[in-house]
Amino acid sequence: MYAPTGIGVLWGRADLLEQMPPYQLGGAMIREVTFERTTFNDIPFRFEAGTPDIAGAIGLDAAIAYLQQFDFQQIEHYEQNLLQAATEQLQAIENLTVYGAAAPLRSGVLSFNVKGAHPYDIGVLLDQMGIACRTGHHCCQPLMRWWGVEGTVRASFALYNTLDEVSRLAEGIQKAARILA
Repeated sequence: MYAPTGIGVLWGRADLLEQMPPYQLGGAMIREVTFERTTFNDIPFRFEAGTPDIAGAIGLDAAIAYLQQFDFQQIEHYEQNLLQAATEQLQAIENLTVYGAAAPLRSGVLSFNVKGAHPYDIGVLLDQMGIACRTGHHCCQPLMRWWGVEGTVRASFALYNTLDEVSRLAEGIQKAARILA
């Protein structure tokens, strides 16, 4: 949602949350503590141990306000167009493998590798060209093992990206592949 990292929202049915014990202790999650017992606070406070991520919450609020000015279907359509253009351009690059391209409904991410090049090396070169990507196993090591790779390069597309940036990504990958050949 374009909010700062480290912030999120837990949503649950009140009747189920009231039955759950806290998973973390500290701060405002208690109502009363004695030597004999501890009484936990009402929801949502019982799940808010410690000092809250105040800056993150303010940033999340700003991100929500920003996104509310758009129609979510239009955002999805725009991101899918970027993803389609990126998929087509990257699949045209020699020795490049796109992962997960067969999925009918995909989020705006595209994972790939260039044959003979480590994902990290591609990512470093793209970074030096001003193209931001992630590299690594992306917290899904079982999937990487299933694909038979150590990791991938992952480009993400969002409302703020352009078709020109998609083309710059493809050009940057070609240049990085030439450098590493």
